[in-house]
Amino acid sequence: MSRVTEIIAQQKKLEAELKTAMIQEKSEVLKDIKEKIKLFGFKTSDFKGLLKSRKARVAKDPSAPKVPRKAVKKTVKVT
Repeated sequence: MSRVTEIIAQQKKLEAELKTAMIQEKSEVLKDIKEKIKLFGFKTSDFKGLLKSRKARVAKDPSAPKVPRKAVKKTVKVT
């Protein structure tokens, strides 16, 4: 087995371990967040403005990546 093949095998093994660890930790983090929300009595209105939409972020930050717009077909009414 060449060194490159060994490294690729290790990489695949580590990617699988990473995926498993992320799933396990994700549930633990979510549980912790939910507990803290209940403990401090947060409401959804407390988070308004913190979780802005992508469109709002782009409007306020000119260095943010641009959101592509769909082309709008204009129609002209002839009378």
